[in-house]
Amino acid sequence: MIDAVHGHYYQYKFSMRQSDSRKKALWENRGVKLLLVPDYNRINFSLENHSGAPVEIIWTQSSMVQLNDSSAVIHGGISLNSNPRAQAPSVIANGQSLQDFILPLLLIEINGKTLSIRDLYPEKDDELSEKNDWIMHLIGQDLFKLYLVLKINGQQQQLAFTFYPVEIMRGAHSFKNK
Repeated sequence: MIDAVHGHYYQYKFSMRQSDSRKKALWENRGVKLLLVPDYNRINFSLENHSGAPVEIIWTQSSMVQLNDSSAVIHGGISLNSNPRAQAPSVIANGQSLQDFILPLLLIEINGKTLSIRDLYPEKDDELSEKNDWIMHLIGQDLFKLYLVLKINGQQQQLAFTFYPVEIMRGAHSFKNK
């Protein structure tokens, strides 16, 4: 009864349509391994390069689409008030890796001097909802798409990754990292 009054919090595990694994969002090709982990308002990632040449992430040509709304993205090394069209590519040398995160500009809201970042997917259901299990119906549904442009061995390619939840856990408290 108390849960119905206060609502539920949800923790998601994602995969992507382009992954061979249903347990995680993993892409591998030509010596490049990319693990993507959505975390409410951003996508954490790890890119390992064993391609024999540098790999570049071309941020100015990368984007995200959610509910037919397209957005430029920035990564963790960029100031929120900088021009996203002026982002330098991230270059990962052969034998090196990069851990960072991707943030869609569409989620950033600035109201005066207050900055807030909306979530990519719902963390909590409506406290007053009569049917507060609607979030569980998101399992298997495509929630957002990331278009990431990589240059591998001198060849530039746009990779499209479609994310969907494979597991959703319900709890009484927030699962967000503080």
